[in-house]
Amino acid sequence: MTRTNEVRLRLTDAELKELDARRGSVPRAVWLRQAIHRSADSTDVASRDEALAILTTMARDGKVTAALGLVRELRGSDGEGDDGWLERLVGDES
Repeated sequence: MTRTNEVRLRLTDAELKELDARRGSVPRAVWLRQAIHRSADSTDVASRDEALAILTTMARDGKVTAALGLVRELRGSDGEGDDGWLERLVGDES
């Protein structure tokens, strides 16, 4: 594959420092190419808030398994929880 395109990018000092911190010893061009082609891997795990947002969206779309996972998470491991979870999930505060 011949690379014929060039992208010029201007970064602030802080942005460049962040890029260099993330890439480690990998050359900048290689790291940026890898970022473009990279798919989520096992080290790319969602945070609890991200997971709850994903489950909430899926539950609102009618995915029962996601709704059950969301219920379990909201209730916590002890089984105790808030009984108003369903109303908040579907947005009905009445």
